[in-house]
Amino acid sequence: MGTNISPSATTLASPTSTPSTASSSSSTNPAKTTSSSPYFLPELIPSIESRLTSLRDFFALRAACRTYRALLTPSPDNLASQDPLLLVPLNASASKALLHAPLRQIPNLCHPRTHLDGLDIHDPFGLHTFGCRIAIHDPCNCNTLVGRRELRISHLVTGERARLPDHPKDIDGVIYSGDLVITFKGFRPALYYCRIGDLQWREALCDEGNLFYSLVLVKGTLYGLIYPNYHLAMVELHNDSAQLSFLGDEWTSQFFQDYSLFSLAECRGELLLVVAVEHSPLVYHVFQWQSGETEWARITSLGGCSLFFHRHQFAGCLGPDHPTVRRDCLYFTWFSGQWCEYCLFDGSLKKHVADYPGRGAEEDHVPLSWVLPSIG
Repeated sequence: MGTNISPSATTLASPTSTPSTASSSSSTNPAKTTSSSPYFLPELIPSIESRLTSLRDFFALRAACRTYRALLTPSPDNLASQDPLLLVPLNASASKALLHAPLRQIPNLCHPRTHLDGLDIHDPFGLHTFGCRIAIHDPCNCNTLVGRRELRISHLVTGERARLPDHPKDIDGVIYSGDLVITFKGFRPALYYCRIGDLQWREALCDEGNLFYSLVLVKGTLYGLIYPNYHLAMVELHNDSAQLSFLGDEWTSQFFQDYSLFSLAECRGELLLVVAVEHSPLVYHVFQWQSGETEWARITSLGGCSLFFHRHQFAGCLGPDHPTVRRDCLYFTWFSGQWCEYCLFDGSLKKHVADYPGRGAEEDHVPLSWVLPSIG
């Protein structure tokens, strides 16, 4: 696949938002005044934007003038170079803040909470992330008579929010694509789905004896690992049924019987399976589905890409051209304010503690969550 090259991080400081005031004296040199202006020519903005790895710098540049604001819309293309962020809990509060987390170091840099107000979370398993969106399954709005919870999806950069019908069950994972939302609970025979604007969820049941373990959407196709044999299947939703089309022979799943932790993922349109083959210390293997041979084949490179997981639920993939992310790595969040980086190239595992203002020991029961601004 790709060559393993570690690019150096590049961060461009934001321009000042207050223009220099020219003297009213007739002796003012117009050329000198122009050259001392803190502003960039509009045609330079795309080049500058591609070097911004901090949301603080991005929004500071947008605030400089109307022209910049019009050019720098918070779109996935304009945010392509942005560093991954961590959604972290604040001390003595149920609210969250975005922490800028360049990989290999955690500076004390909190993103303004403009779009995080009201996104309270008390249940450590009630938060799900995918790209720059989060889904909150809120127990505080629970109707105790029927056991339902409010489910909301929010975009943490644009502030866009969508409220969905009350969900009838607990949730282990959420998949979001366009206006379609799919939820599931591990080791259950049902998944739930709806479209934004629907008044209720649909329950889709698979055949008796088959239970969902992990799900991922790849190029519009829903794939699932089906327990008890961890057999791969394509999943089609038809009203109240989830029809499974199993891929490969039964023996293709036997290799994984000795392990207990699997995660389906996606990288540049390819279906992947991440397996924890050892736990002390952690060792991960990555397999790619070979549709022609209908089997899993182990790979040792992601073509320079890196995968991010909210605990062990897939959160997104960043490409090899990202300016600061280490290539061919897996990134996981944990409890106790920790996240880790596993390198496929040399098998090294680095654990990090997110140290930031407002963090307290009582927040350790809430896991950190990846937020990827470049994935809208």
